[in-house]
Amino acid sequence: MNRYRLGKKTAKIDPRTIRLKAVLKALPPIPEIYLIDTNLSQQVPIPMFANDRYGDCVIAGRAHQTLRFECKEQLQCIPITDDEVLNEYWDEGCILRRWFPSIKPDRGLILLDSLKSWRNNGWTAGGKAYNIYAFAALDPADHLDLKATVYLLGGGNVGIQVPSSVWEQFNNNQPWDVVPGSSIEGGHCILINGYNLVGPMCITWAKQVQMTWKFWDAYTDEAFAIVDNRNVWQEDSPIDVEKLNAILDEITK
Repeated sequence: MNRYRLGKKTAKIDPRTIRLKAVLKALPPIPEIYLIDTNLSQQVPIPMFANDRYGDCVIAGRAHQTLRFECKEQLQCIPITDDEVLNEYWDEGCILRRWFPSIKPDRGLILLDSLKSWRNNGWTAGGKAYNIYAFAALDPADHLDLKATVYLLGGGNVGIQVPSSVWEQFNNNQPWDVVPGSSIEGGHCILINGYNLVGPMCITWAKQVQMTWKFWDAYTDEAFAIVDNRNVWQEDSPIDVEKLNAILDEITK
């Protein structure tokens, strides 16, 4: 019996979702191996964010990414708490919490809807409000899409279908790989914060986890790049901001 929780609901398709390829400039050389955490000025913690007790993986993944965004921008690790993660999880899970804060729904979240909330409403992390400028869908079958997202945009916000084989691999600190015949346990949100020749690397359940490219291809059902607010002001941003703004204006009419 595993002691970790899932919580990503079935992938939702919205034809208005921006595609990463539509707003990327010509890519600079992308290294074959890269890990965000070893290229930051501070050592970033990897908390559980209560994902062993609640199915809050969508917000836990957001928290891990926010830690890395702000470590790069502020040159310090902001103190995101379990309570902040859980309150956002519960708030997005039930609109009635505006009037009845004692309600604590634990039914998981739709990743796409949560990304829209992150962009439109922001969330409280480390006692301050943070939101994102935009997000764009990756093509999971295009590994370069993922590598560019990690190397240039600070990580991939990813949904996977979790096979039963991961529990033993995870507990034994083994790479996640495809095991024929494994049943699907449910959906899960992870932060992809690196990649190498073996495959992507992710953060989940308070660990850094290696997976194989075969596992990625088999079980990834949605993946997104996040354009953090700071990316808008970077002279060397990989994002064509003018084109992005035009698309955002069109889809929000």
